[in-house]
Amino acid sequence: MAQRLALWQLLSLTPRTLPSQGPLAPRASPAAHGRAFSTSAGCRSTFNVQDGSDFQDQVVNNPKPLVVDFHMQWCGPCKILSPRLEKMVAKQEGKVLMAKVDIDDHTDLAIEYKVGA
Repeated sequence: MAQRLALWQLLSLTPRTLPSQGPLAPRASPAAHGRAFSTSAGCRSTFNVQDGSDFQDQVVNNPKPLVVDFHMQWCGPCKILSPRLEKMVAKQEGKVLMAKVDIDDHTDLAIEYKVGA
């Protein structure tokens, strides 16, 4: 239900309602967070949440609009909806970001934000 609502809200956005900001602002170096990895330019608008403090930094404190995908690896509907959400976010070319939260790994976040099936 939450994923459908997020998708509906994303699809209802028009370029006029999105804030006109430049490309993604550079973040602190990956070494500052204790992990390093690189992604291609097309995947930078989608990221996985690593822990509660990462969620606070990248989602709650982020000035850009975000779609948060609370999902589970084994969930059939999640496997169908996630690629569609990623595609819609990629079409926004950095104006909208997508955070992916695996509920099996971050149950506390799912409980805190009242995520249900």
